[in-house]
Amino acid sequence: MLDRFGGFMLKLDTATYLITQDNSAGPIVQYVDDGFEPHDPVTDANGNVSRASAAAYLVAYALLAGVIGYFFFAL
Repeated sequence: MLDRFGGFMLKLDTATYLITQDNSAGPIVQYVDDGFEPHDPVTDANGNVSRASAAAYLVAYALLAGVIGYFFFAL
């Protein structure tokens, strides 16, 4: 996952923290990469967005706008 500055975000390793939270020297706090890659549109070999991917994004954003518009006018 990228943060707003373009770097990968590290998350607190909660398993290690919870296991060591009662340690007399204090808990071990470490940050790890969660391993999930950011989701990007499907591209071809040249790095161009495919037409199917662009159409899918268009449909998804149209549905999102429709749902938001529905809630705006219905409520």
